[in-house]
Parts: sequence; C-alpha cells; structure tokens
Amino acid sequence: MDNVKELIRNKPRIFILISVIYLVALALGKWRIHPSGDTAWFLAGGVIGIYFLDGAELFFHLTPSPFRSVVFMALFTIVGLFVVTSSGSTLASGLVLSLYLQMILWQVGELRVTGNLTSWYRMMAVPVALKTQQIILFLFSVLFLLETYFFIQ
Repeated sequence: MDNVKELIRNKPRIFILISVIYLVALALGKWRIHPSGDTAWFLAGGVIGIYFLDGAELFFHLTPSPFRSVVFMALFTIVGLFVVTSSGSTLASGLVLSLYLQMILWQVGELRVTGNLTSWYRMMAVPVALKTQQIILFLFSVLFLLETYFFIQ
C-alpha cells in the first residue's frame, strides 16, 4: 500500500493536471454534451493510463526503465494507432492516449531538466545528436495529435 501512495505522491502535479485537461477536452470533443457510458470508460482508461507505466516500473523494479526508450515509444505508437483506429473499446483508447501523453510529458520534462534525451536513446549503438532527438520528439508529438484526431472522429 505504501508503494501505491508513493506512486501517487511522486507523480508531478503538472503531469496530472495536463492529463486531466486533455482527457476532459477529448471527452467533450468526442461526445459533446451527450456523455454516455463510453465517456465514463474512456475517462477511466485515461486515469489508469496516467499511472500505468509508473506502476509497472515500480512493481517490476525496472531500472533503467524499458518504457523510457525511443524503441518502446516507436512500437507503442504503432500499437496505439491500431487501438485508436480499430478497437471499439473506449477504455483501451483512453488508456493508450493517456500513456502516450505521459511518455511525451516525460520526454519534455527530461529535455527541460537535463537539456537532452540521451537516456531515451541508450539502446542505440551510436549517440544521437540533440537536434535529432528534438526532431524525433516533435514527430512523436505530431503522431500523438494525429491519434487524438482519429479518436475524436
């Protein structure tokens, strides 16, 4: 139980705030003023997604985390696109969109704190230039917005 409390306490409040605003905006964009059971499932999936990867890292004692890598992010982007476009599950859509947002927030936070995303590229054989890291983050962000658009449609 202490681990769960620690997990909730250690999550940056700005990540939670951005995620909740994003989820509510998406729900309003998708269902307008006619919320349904799907809206509740979507929001539930989104809230789970806020803590899911942090919980997995804590539960499985993953250090360094395989979730904080560009390889995982690229594979997750493909899976997320499939879930959002082909799955009828609003719970799953909320989960993957929220997870994707968390990974982007992790990267932006790390970029602001350390000035680079080198830890996200530790699986690469050669160092990746900062400009390339920034371009790849931008492309992942564009794909995230594209997945968001597909969900709203």
